[in-house]
Amino acid sequence: MAEKIKAALMGGSGYAAAELIKRLRNHPHVELVRVSSIDHVGKNVGQVHKCFGDRLPYILEDISPKELVAGCDLVFLAIPHKVSYLKVPELLELGVKVIDYSGDYRIRDVAVYEQYYKTTHTNPENLEKFVYGLPELFKNEIKEANYIANPGCFPTSVSLGLLPLAKNGLLKGKVRVIGPTGSSGSGVHASAGTHHPIRSRNLKSYKPLFHQHQPEMEQVLRSAGGENISVDFIPISAPLTRGILTNSIVDLPSSITDADIQKIYTDYYKDEPFIRLVSPNGLPETVNVAGTNFVEIGWSLKEEQCGSKSFAAVCAIDNLVKGATGQAIQNMNLMYGFDELAGLDDFGTWP
Repeated sequence: MAEKIKAALMGGSGYAAAELIKRLRNHPHVELVRVSSIDHVGKNVGQVHKCFGDRLPYILEDISPKELVAGCDLVFLAIPHKVSYLKVPELLELGVKVIDYSGDYRIRDVAVYEQYYKTTHTNPENLEKFVYGLPELFKNEIKEANYIANPGCFPTSVSLGLLPLAKNGLLKGKVRVIGPTGSSGSGVHASAGTHHPIRSRNLKSYKPLFHQHQPEMEQVLRSAGGENISVDFIPISAPLTRGILTNSIVDLPSSITDADIQKIYTDYYKDEPFIRLVSPNGLPETVNVAGTNFVEIGWSLKEEQCGSKSFAAVCAIDNLVKGATGQAIQNMNLMYGFDELAGLDDFGTWP
């Protein structure tokens, strides 16, 4: 049996980090060697992520990047936006491969990044070194990459719902998106807006039309062939722990039929192991993909009086798996030539 690659994790206290630790422990080709954190320093991961009990050896250490990646091939950065770009230059000099969960290397236009993230990027020269890690669009580039910008959860869901249209020259102009999301996407630190007694019985919109994932969506859809793309996005805080359900509405030519849509989506996703097309017989539901890297995609097509047709693409993902850690592992599998499903070919609990 081939020797396992050795991986490190920077930022071990969050929900996405717990998902990564769990999945790497069961990955056939990877050994997680070391975990760092500036929170809960000196504690075993089982004291922080209590699902692990006392079975795992990892102690959260506040150590330098050099100490963290010593003897490692790859490092996962599960650290916040505006922190990642402070760590990446040293990691690149150390010669390890990097998969970054943050938004710091996703957006190619540094001015747009700085506008939406309210910061000044300290090493924009490294942006072009990172490949955007959406396997269903950039699989060949990911296979050759050393540095991956892991996509945001909302852009993953919106893009997967619309990629087949963009690739077939049918995505043009305005895209309107409404997307409810689970509370785990807000991170491990509680706030007034994520406190369970309020969130569990509430729905609210936040950052309407100015969410930081909006330009990322536009960039991906343009890369796929979309023309003059402009996204209006309203995220919704929903009373569930895991899951995203994006509803993306676009105009299509009047000549497009339901049969056309079925063929376009089936042809595009026929070789993608994590995509499930549930229309025309149903629509996606978050419960069906919770806890997994699988994606449900469905649609509805409506003829308008003006001669065009309205099209709604509906996509369900787990925000912590396909929206974060699962996609990171999928990218790692492609980078190293592993089976794309390795560490990810499992099913969630239903219902």
